Amino acid sequence: MNNLILQTDYWAIISGFFNWVAESAAIMMVLSGAMAITWLGFERKRRGSFTKRKAEEKGDFNVTKFLRGLSYIGLVLGIFVVWSGVVSLIMDIPPSFKYRDITADEANHFTSIFLIIIGMTMFFKPISDLPLSSIIGCIVGAATAIVIALIVPDSVVQLIGGFINPKWILVIIFIIVAVVVGLTAKFYLGTLQKMSKFLSWPPIAFIIVIFCFVQGIALWGFGVSIFGLNLL
Repeated sequence: MNNLILQTDYWAIISGFFNWVAESAAIMMVLSGAMAITWLGFERKRRGSFTKRKAEEKGDFNVTKFLRGLSYIGLVLGIFVVWSGVVSLIMDIPPSFKYRDITADEANHFTSIFLIIIGMTMFFKPISDLPLSSIIGCIVGAATAIVIALIVPDSVVQLIGGFINPKWILVIIFIIVAVVVGLTAKFYLGTLQKMSKFLSWPPIAFIIVIFCFVQGIALWGFGVSIFGLNLL
């Protein structure tokens, strides 16, 4: 009974936290602006310039551990930011209580969409060097093979076994699914990673910092949006 109560409490805390995130788009905007500041330092150091689009080919480049650590914190923050944008857009949740009381008891669509974009940028920036498409392909391929192995009846396995070893079939399925999913993911992830690199380019990141702080404070402290655009 005590374990059940503890599990219920943990679930209530987690659920309450994600509900708060969904209701706090304005705060997520401010936090996104703070994270974008680290992009300025990271990219300025990596490129050796504020405006250069391409990274310098220097063997002595070594970004500080502090900036890199903040970048990985952004990966987690990006998940929350995307959650805030998606849920507030779908559930029509206002970005702040102040906005609800002063402007409208509905989502600000521009803010929600912006949070989804900037959250994905935060997520992909620190993992842009990882072979994500291959990892995703292997995970999906392995999961597919395991599911097939679990759901196929023994009678079918014995029937197939008369012609070919069922294990080889699972291996073939794994390879096919992994390759197809990997190639598909590579295309879409490549686009998202390019978007992440563009938005973290120092001049663009600087604009994002200013916008996030101004829009976040306007929503949070004054209950208004500098962009009142709504789709409906």
